[in-house]
Amino acid sequence: MTGTLAQLISLTSYGNAFLQAGEIADDFYPRHSTFQFCNKVDFKNFKKRIFSSSPQEVPVANDPNEWFRFLKKNGCKKIRLYYQPSGDKGLAQDHQLAGMVGGGGTWMIETIYGRYSHYWFNKWEVTNQDDPDRKIWSVSYAMIDKDQPVTDVQADIREIYSQLEQSLVSITDFAGVQQLPGWADVFKKARAILNSTDPAGSYYHHDLLLEKHYTLIARQLLFAAGAAWVFGGMGSWNDLGFNTAEDNKKYDDVSASLYTAINQSVLAVANSF
Repeated sequence: MTGTLAQLISLTSYGNAFLQAGEIADDFYPRHSTFQFCNKVDFKNFKKRIFSSSPQEVPVANDPNEWFRFLKKNGCKKIRLYYQPSGDKGLAQDHQLAGMVGGGGTWMIETIYGRYSHYWFNKWEVTNQDDPDRKIWSVSYAMIDKDQPVTDVQADIREIYSQLEQSLVSITDFAGVQQLPGWADVFKKARAILNSTDPAGSYYHHDLLLEKHYTLIARQLLFAAGAAWVFGGMGSWNDLGFNTAEDNKKYDDVSASLYTAINQSVLAVANSF
């Protein structure tokens, strides 16, 4: 999955642990894998100004740990992930745009305060291109929607598990028919993680979740979804094309199905704690 989504998942997992138990892992920020290329991660609010059409930017927290404390102090009950598919898809579907900046639908963090929620959107900018430690990114989370209805997306993990498994079967079969053994192996590996007793073992962001708060099947689902993420730019699964309209339609169908199943998997697991 993308680094931006991985960071959203980690903030949701570790943030909920702090809200419920007051615990912040010593190695979370800045040492967590989802921050390794970030030189800054801060949080902001925007307030309307009298006699001005532009809002005033108000700092809320200078880092994720400070943000967790801010949320708890202000009565936040829980953190959830929120996903909104693109509306007018035009000539391209979300899975086809997922490798582009701003493409593939919109992910946000929902902070729930009982009867209302605030929604936070992230912005990544390259601010130190030549950093020797490759910490080139500055990330800002902004509260863009305040006092909104609660969404709190919940899903049956076993049902989503079955959907992801079936999507992986279909796309593996398609890759086999099209003689794409490398891609077939990617999807087979993701299917194997669905049954692994150590689903995070070989995943890049192996520390994505605080594991003790999630069931094995939840972790299997999330890390299988991460391993199945093949939607990028040039050289990715999205960069393929086939000789017949029938094959291209099948390609789009199995790709869209997998993309939907991955997003549902992420939501189901991240919001299960």
